[in-house]
Amino acid sequence: MKQSCGLRLDSPEPQVESQGRRIVVPRCAKLSDAAFFSFADLCDRPLGAADYLAVGHAFHTVFVADIPRLTMQERDQVRRFITLIDTLYETHTKLVCTAELDPIPLFYVSEEERKTSVADEIFAWDRTVSRLMEMQSAAYLTTSVRSMKADQFLSQYKLKSLSDQDFKDMWRRYDQDDSGFLDMEELRVLLEDLLERQCGHRNLSDEYLSDFSTIESTMNQA
Repeated sequence: MKQSCGLRLDSPEPQVESQGRRIVVPRCAKLSDAAFFSFADLCDRPLGAADYLAVGHAFHTVFVADIPRLTMQERDQVRRFITLIDTLYETHTKLVCTAELDPIPLFYVSEEERKTSVADEIFAWDRTVSRLMEMQSAAYLTTSVRSMKADQFLSQYKLKSLSDQDFKDMWRRYDQDDSGFLDMEELRVLLEDLLERQCGHRNLSDEYLSDFSTIESTMNQA
């Protein structure tokens, strides 16, 4: 984890700093910027947009567990959850949740409350549901992996034993034009990122890259 993200690992528990306030991170990966929180960690405490923004900048993947069914009795938690989702959406953070219900029925509002309440949360929930659904889409996940720094992205994987899903994720990142194959420039970026990760430099020779070009040409002729 990087200090520039506002993450502190020099304390008994990892923390994210936001405007002088420290947010304890219950669990996080040491080799990859991913963190685990419970709903209570993020929404039962008096946190705001700036705090969630710090979390979104510190981690490319955030797990939120045990999201309960919400009602107007938990209005503060509902408001914070809406703000959390808005913020993680804007930072293109990958979100993995476990919840009591699907997004639409997760926030229960009676017909009487809908008719008489002026609470913003009721009207904002539709946007939250829409964003939660979009954050599961291939387009959002592609944007998420492409927005990561190369080292941050590659640190998620054991490069010597990549799974089929790992290959799909890497392809999603480096196939920038969504053509279904890597052109030579996209391949160059991939190889330079791997070199930097493994060897600490990006000095990829044109001769080395031309070997791949020759292979590609031979395959096309076949």
